[in-house]
Amino acid sequence: MDGGTKTCPSCGAVLPGKASFCPHCARDIRPRQAVHVPVRRWWKPLRRAAALAILLLLGTVLYDAVTPDVYDAWGELTYTVDDNPYHLVLTFRNDPTPERSLTVQVEEGESYERSSKLFITHVDTGADAGRMFDQQIASTYVRLLQPGDSPSPVTWEQPVYQDAPAVEGLMRAPLTFTDQSLGPAEVEWTLSMKNGDTIRLHQALIFEPVETLDFYPEDYPMDTIEDLRALVDRIEAEVPLPTVVNLHLPPVWYEGGLTLDGRPINLYGSVDEQNKRTAFLGPVAVTPENGSRSIVENVEFRGNGAGTGLTVEADGRIRNCGFYGWDTGLLVGGVHWADPVGCWFEDNGVGFRFDSAGDYFNYNKFEDNPFLRNEIAVDLVRVPKSREINFTGCRFSGNGGNIRNPSDYPINISYATFE
Repeated sequence: MDGGTKTCPSCGAVLPGKASFCPHCARDIRPRQAVHVPVRRWWKPLRRAAALAILLLLGTVLYDAVTPDVYDAWGELTYTVDDNPYHLVLTFRNDPTPERSLTVQVEEGESYERSSKLFITHVDTGADAGRMFDQQIASTYVRLLQPGDSPSPVTWEQPVYQDAPAVEGLMRAPLTFTDQSLGPAEVEWTLSMKNGDTIRLHQALIFEPVETLDFYPEDYPMDTIEDLRALVDRIEAEVPLPTVVNLHLPPVWYEGGLTLDGRPINLYGSVDEQNKRTAFLGPVAVTPENGSRSIVENVEFRGNGAGTGLTVEADGRIRNCGFYGWDTGLLVGGVHWADPVGCWFEDNGVGFRFDSAGDYFNYNKFEDNPFLRNEIAVDLVRVPKSREINFTGCRFSGNGGNIRNPSDYPINISYATFE
């Protein structure tokens, strides 16, 4: 038989060599081979993509770990160093209240100063953290972005550290502008951190021109206290806010007092050829609504030993005024701040009394004030915050007591004169 013979592996029957089937036991006797299933073609690219994604993720994590970050915000942001979160705030105020922008009403012919301040507090407690955070700062830079065609560009200074950071912030950048300055101007602080991060904080300064009305004795009757009171009533009824009102008073002695408790009105006294100045012989109270800015300049307050010459409950500017013969010459009260500069305090029970329950403060240089023959020259009952009051150029002579300061408010008398 061609091809020889072979035995069925199942029943043992002798079969032709080329047989593939056993007729005796009906079994298939063809040899079996293991079949290798090919790997599906889509799996290899998927594995490569997965590996690449893992590498990219690891690279991103590593990049983020070693690459500095840039933080950019308006008014405030939270920044974490060594697992300690800090609240960074820009403001023009004297407390850490964020101000993305500030609108300043500017009067014709006036110049202004404001300070952009950086406060840093602990997020959890709100406590001051300025000095602690400052250890992480490599450098600080401030720049101003403003219209290029401004006839009076805003000028600024680089940040300076505050003497009392818990009260006034860590740093401040002084800004100066006029009624001719164009806005809005953008204040940009850049903090370069020692770890390589960059923090940018922004705020806007907006200028709002306001109308100014000047009232002169040549145009309006104001020679008597009755005339003056009638004019004040008319102004309060007819002149809307925010118009600024300046009363230019004649060099007369008003037989009585005056109360300004509605809209703010500025008082400017004058002097005649015989050196007679504008004077009030009765108490004057400047207590405008909302404590708006009020100015009193070149006015005398002459009393008879009783009452208070001038009471100010406003953001007051008291310049070149005289206080003579009162129980209290000048009282700054309410919740406000006012500062005497170049004023005379003579023969009063108390020359100048500060008794304000607020927390707002402003100009702290009470300069060039002579205090003569008062029972108490200065009485610091309550002063907002704990800002140092500077008495540079002040003269104390013949007083029963010079400065009564029961709460030990910080004062600077280094350049005052005591006789």
